[in-house]
Amino acid sequence: MLINELPDDCLLAIFDYLNNLDDLINCYKVCTKWSHLIPERTKKVKYFMEDPGYASDYVYYQGRDLIDGTCLSTLFPSLIMAEFSFIFDLKAKFEDTVAFVRNQESLKALMIYKETDEYCDKLEMLSLTFVEKSFLRNVSSVKQLYILYAHLDFFSDAHYFQNLERLHILLEDKQYDGPVLEKLKVVELGFTADEKTNYYGFQFMDSCPNLQSAHISVQGNLLCVNETLKHERLQDLVLHFMDQIEWDGFEGVFRKYPNLKHLRLKGKLFLQDENIEQLVNILPNLVLLDVSGCIGLPIVSNRAADYVTNYCARHGRSIKFYYDENRHEIKSDWPQLSTKIEKISRGFDFMKHCFLKKFKELPFFLIPIDY
Repeated sequence: MLINELPDDCLLAIFDYLNNLDDLINCYKVCTKWSHLIPERTKKVKYFMEDPGYASDYVYYQGRDLIDGTCLSTLFPSLIMAEFSFIFDLKAKFEDTVAFVRNQESLKALMIYKETDEYCDKLEMLSLTFVEKSFLRNVSSVKQLYILYAHLDFFSDAHYFQNLERLHILLEDKQYDGPVLEKLKVVELGFTADEKTNYYGFQFMDSCPNLQSAHISVQGNLLCVNETLKHERLQDLVLHFMDQIEWDGFEGVFRKYPNLKHLRLKGKLFLQDENIEQLVNILPNLVLLDVSGCIGLPIVSNRAADYVTNYCARHGRSIKFYYDENRHEIKSDWPQLSTKIEKISRGFDFMKHCFLKKFKELPFFLIPIDY
C-alpha cells in the first residue's frame, strides 16, 4: 500500500509525531492532499521554539533550511508563544517574521534576542536580552516581563507597566525611584554589584505593595532596608546571598514580611542555631524553611532542627525545616516543587516552578493554565 492510500485519520496520526518545522513545511508541499492535512495538524501547535522537544502542541525550528514565510503565516493559527533566536534570524527574513507575528491573533508571549518594537504592542508576555527605555512605549499590555539586563531608571514611566504581574530582571544596583507597581505579584531580581555596594533590592520590593513571591540575589553587604515598613502580602521568598553577610541585625529584614509561609536562604549567609530559633519566632505563618544552601560557617546543626520540632509541638504549628543534614528530604516532602530546567513552565505558580531553582534557571514565562 502506498502511503497516500492511508485514510486521512491515519496520516494525521503520523503527522502528529512531526514537530520539526522543516519537516512540516516539506510535507505541506508534497501534494494537494498533504497541503490540506498538515494545517489540520499544525492547528494544535501553541509553542514555537528553538530547541527540540516533543509534544503535539510544540514545534521547533532547528535545521538548515531557510523558512518559507508564506508557510509560516498559513500553518500556525493557534500559537500562544513564539521564540525568535539568532538561529531563527538566519533562517527567516525579518519582514516575514513581522508578518507572522502580526497574523497570530492568539499570540500571547514572545521571546526575542534583539531589540525591536515592531510587534510588541499586543503581547502579555515578553522576554528580551537587553532593553532601553525607549523600547517600552508599546508594551502597556505586558503582564510578564523577562529582561536579561536593564537599568532601574527605565521604570520611570508608570503607564508602561500598569498591568505587570511578574518581573524577572538583572539590574545595576541603584536606588529605585520609579512608580508603585500595583499589580506586580512575582519579582525575580538579580544584580551586578561588588560587595561594598549598597543593596537596594528590599527597597525596590517596598514599591510593590501586592507582591506575593520574590526570588532575590542579594549582592553587596550594605543593605538598604526600611524596617518600619511592613509588607503584609509576601508569602514566598528566596534569598541568595552572593557576598558574605553576617546575621547580626539582619533579622530585622524578616520582620518586614510577617506573613511569610515559604522561605529559602542560600549562599554566604552565616547562620547559627540560634538564628533559626529567631526566624521561627519572627515568622508566625512559616511552614517551609530551607537553609540547606547556606555555605557560611558555622553550619546549622541538629540542635536547630530539634528546637523547630519542639517549638512546633508546643505551639501547635507545622514547620518543615531543611538544613545540610536532611537537604535531600525536601524533594520527597514537596514533590509538587519542580527542579526541571525549562524555558517555559505551564501554570502561574511561583512555588512550583521557581522556589527550588537558581536565578539563572528560572523560566522565561509562567504560562497560565487557561491559555
